[in-house]
Amino acid sequence: MLRLAIVCLIVVSAAADGPLPNTRKSIAQGKQYYLTSCVECHDQDGKGLNRRDFSGTAPADLTDPDAWQHGTSPAQIFSSIRDGTKQDMPPFKGKIGDRQIWHIVNYVRSLWPEAKRPAIEAEH
Repeated sequence: MLRLAIVCLIVVSAAADGPLPNTRKSIAQGKQYYLTSCVECHDQDGKGLNRRDFSGTAPADLTDPDAWQHGTSPAQIFSSIRDGTKQDMPPFKGKIGDRQIWHIVNYVRSLWPEAKRPAIEAEH
């Protein structure tokens, strides 16, 4: 019960600051942050297939949301990036700002198969 409350608190606190609208501009900004912070493990295409010598769990294939273990909602993806996972995904809290993480969330979701991608929103 306590674990569920903590998970809910994390998701709610993440959702309070976002998500950002899923716009082309946000996706482009997210790609830039991804290329500087995520590409080392997940590769440029998000598939993580060119995995180097990882001592633990191989990086997730970000193009296959059906295989994800930690949820695919914007808040769940945000939490996985910011707080890391129990596997080998390190936390990026303090290394990347929350706003940048929200842009990465939009970019990562743009890597999904077309039928699963969220709709692009108009710029405001």
